[in-house]
Amino acid sequence: MPNNHKHTFYVLLCLLLLLAGCHRKATTDTNGQARLKPTDVPETPFIMEGDYTPDTGIVYKVLVGDDTCFVVVDSITSKQMFGHYYQILDGSNCAERKAFNLDTHWKNKRKEATVYQYQPYHYEAIEDPHYRREYLKVKTINSIEYGQALGYWSSMKINHTEKYGEMLAAGLKNSLKATVQSLTLDLYLPDDSNAKRPLLLLLHGGGFYVGDKQDSAICLLCRHFAAMGYVAASANYRLGFRPSKHDITRSGYRAVQDAHAAMRFLVNNADDYGIDTSLLFIGGCSAGAITALNVAFMTDKERPQQTFSNNNRRDLGPIASSGNSLTNTFHIKAVANMWGAVNNLEILKNSNTDIISFHGDHDLTVPYDNNYPFNDISFKIGKRMFDRMYGSLAIDKRAKELGRTSELHTFKGAKHAPHLNDNGTINKKNFNLIRNTMTSFLYREITGRQATIEEDRDDTRHYYVSPDNAAVEAWGVEGGFVVRRQGNDIWVVWLDDAPHHILQATGHYLSNVAFATSKTIIDDTTGIAEKTRSN
Repeated sequence: MPNNHKHTFYVLLCLLLLLAGCHRKATTDTNGQARLKPTDVPETPFIMEGDYTPDTGIVYKVLVGDDTCFVVVDSITSKQMFGHYYQILDGSNCAERKAFNLDTHWKNKRKEATVYQYQPYHYEAIEDPHYRREYLKVKTINSIEYGQALGYWSSMKINHTEKYGEMLAAGLKNSLKATVQSLTLDLYLPDDSNAKRPLLLLLHGGGFYVGDKQDSAICLLCRHFAAMGYVAASANYRLGFRPSKHDITRSGYRAVQDAHAAMRFLVNNADDYGIDTSLLFIGGCSAGAITALNVAFMTDKERPQQTFSNNNRRDLGPIASSGNSLTNTFHIKAVANMWGAVNNLEILKNSNTDIISFHGDHDLTVPYDNNYPFNDISFKIGKRMFDRMYGSLAIDKRAKELGRTSELHTFKGAKHAPHLNDNGTINKKNFNLIRNTMTSFLYREITGRQATIEEDRDDTRHYYVSPDNAAVEAWGVEGGFVVRRQGNDIWVVWLDDAPHHILQATGHYLSNVAFATSKTIIDDTTGIAEKTRSN
């Protein structure tokens, strides 16, 4: 077609729109539906006739013949009309702006077209603090008994001025005879209306000899997570051992049995406490982290030989046989390992549980990589009294080899318990890093893969939100026109004169947690470059 004929055609097309837009009431495109490719003339077109005044500044979407066009009237006088239009060309995702002006003859023209008053999408990101920041009041229920078991003691407050050897001597007389111990936990409940919430069970440290569920760092973490919508719990477990390698091993196993019993108790009472049993998390510091890892990964096949009966030694029984008679089963979704370790890396094969680890790389109490515990004690007591252990570095490496999601956060130059100062007070900088990183990690565990806006490489107008567990409730478009929307999918053409090309989407995951994501798009002749942000 010669250029002058093309120009006449576009002018007539714009004229068509303007006349249609001058009708007493143009159709409003409220659902975002329009033709992606040119189609035939609609069955019930507008008949444009008469002397009408178009509205200026309004975007009209016109379907006529085989063409789709967006037109804007910028100004109008008694003799002329000025404006601009964007024609959608088949196969292109970019609409070029073109100007037009018409004389008074437009009043006498008659054409057929379907005209929409284009309705820009209203976008407002859904704000949802759930599992991301503190916003709820927290109710605490203290000392709930989850079981009873034979042991030496289940609580001994830590004195940070005492050395480990002094602590051992202080408890020696209490380890001569086992008695029935009441096993208790403190529960932190969020003040909200959610019927089902994630559970986080935290376990204090103390070398399986000292410690208590009222540990200051554990309590702060419990309150933090409960204030975000979790059910959080801090549990005591049996402590103490006689000064022999086999009894130390038995002490660690008793802690695993108790933590397992605590989790069974919480799962059994899930309806009363509002727990979502598909979102179970466990974590701990030092001995508590060792215990948490073993709850998640150890099975009865890996029971230490020292836990079976031998001469005067009582058989401690299977993992789930102690503490209470509950038979509930459970799966740990993720472990928060704070300077913990395992005796056998191969137990990581037993569960598809994810891991986040924190550890100082100069830790001599629990090895960062692999070594014997308590290498800071003289006379090689660590090697004589404990088995070799594999710390966070080794755990992270093996977990990744197995395809698990694993994060390792190393405190360079730090020794054991980097969340504490030398006097036992909280090191706020390190503690906040642990708390905030753990918050983000567990949030991703709850929501699954984060929602992002993806582009269909076979159709550059087509964008969609992935993954399937995210449902879009609102789209926002800056610098373009929506030509179609269907569920999580949207088709957009971008204006060549717009300063920004931005897509936004907000909605909810299947877990009912809200998401908001955006994508900045740069259009050029060779393809699409993008920058994506999600939260």
